[in-house]
Amino acid sequence: MECLACGGNVKRDDKFCQYCGHDLMADNLKTVDKEEISPNLTCPSCHEIVDESDKFCTNCGYDLTNTDTQAIPGAFVHNNQQVEITENMNLAYEAKNLFNNTTKSIGRLAGNEEVLNLNLKDMFSEVFKSHAKHESDDIFIAGMKNTTPHIKDVSQEWAKPWVFSRVFLALGITFMVLLILVNTFANTNALPGLIFIGALIVPISGLIFFYESNAFQNISFFEVLKMFFIGGVFSLLSTIILYNFVSFSDELETYGIMTITDAFLIGLVEELGKAIIVILFINYLKTNKILNGLLIGAFIGAGFAVFETAGYILNYGILSTGTPDLTEIMDITILRGWSAIGGHLVWASIIGAAAVIVKDARHFTWANILDKRFLFFFFVSVILHCIWDTDITVLGSSNLKMVFLIIIAWIFVFILMKSGLNQVNQIQNDYLEMEGRQR
Repeated sequence: MECLACGGNVKRDDKFCQYCGHDLMADNLKTVDKEEISPNLTCPSCHEIVDESDKFCTNCGYDLTNTDTQAIPGAFVHNNQQVEITENMNLAYEAKNLFNNTTKSIGRLAGNEEVLNLNLKDMFSEVFKSHAKHESDDIFIAGMKNTTPHIKDVSQEWAKPWVFSRVFLALGITFMVLLILVNTFANTNALPGLIFIGALIVPISGLIFFYESNAFQNISFFEVLKMFFIGGVFSLLSTIILYNFVSFSDELETYGIMTITDAFLIGLVEELGKAIIVILFINYLKTNKILNGLLIGAFIGAGFAVFETAGYILNYGILSTGTPDLTEIMDITILRGWSAIGGHLVWASIIGAAAVIVKDARHFTWANILDKRFLFFFFVSVILHCIWDTDITVLGSSNLKMVFLIIIAWIFVFILMKSGLNQVNQIQNDYLEMEGRQR
């Protein structure tokens, strides 16, 4: 044993240190018995016990400094290597603990006290499986009077969407054929279709993902199309109107250089413009379900994204040059396409879920805007949008920044989905309790 004061070797039954006179009984619990906490180190070749300071095994001569021994369970590892492994394990544990605590705190605002426990591999396990035609038909006929499941039959488990991948594939093939028509055969008649399908691929696939993830299956695809087209175009209209009430910096107006303030104002105006339409549809459908709020927001956000992207492609790929620039069209389509998975689609879905959370069973009113829960999730979307539009980079890459923001946005979406699934359980329990009283 060691004396905690001077480090001298002392016996287990000593009351005082023979080197410095330190009282060993006072801090008996603090003394460290290295022989008890340190497992015997063994040679990976002959498995004989070796000392920590040995460089070669005294029994077989094996080189104990060989770093390959780390891969052998129970093998000798030098002290500095042990420290490094321990530090890495602690770092991973701390990171996981931080993630769990953060998601739990965010989830608490959405009425969910649980840690986000999501298995993405399991969630997307159906994507690569073959499915019969009637399976996709069953998904798209949901939400009607005879196809909406009873509350007792609604699943509390994470959805396993797959139709969205087939939609993505179909639209991708369509886009490639249109591209061949324009590029190879110089058929400019296919250009409008190329622009629209290019703008549509990712947003429409993303909204189908949300449609499949709606456990209640209580919103028909007809309502979805109304939200996508009508909600999308009216959210653009409301945004344009709101832009008339803000002014931007001279740097942006004169030189096209966006400041942080400009980016924040753009994020605020566009998210508010979409939020107004999202809330109107939530009140119109009279829903108090979080998963419905996610769905409604996603469809309106997707519609907004499609119309906006089509405009960008037209402006920068055709009008700015006077003639169709296929390279520019492809660059814009690809960039706006893959990044759409974490843009307006998810920002609006977060706001939609927040609106449902604060309104509960009532209509959303202007008073709900001041609810701290709504403000939190609303400004999460605004800030994500703001950072997206700035020149801020991650490791010098704007694409890496967008990937980082996409991950953050989807973490919020999954937290809200988890809250929505917990709400399923709560609604089912309330129903069973009410049913029990009526008997």
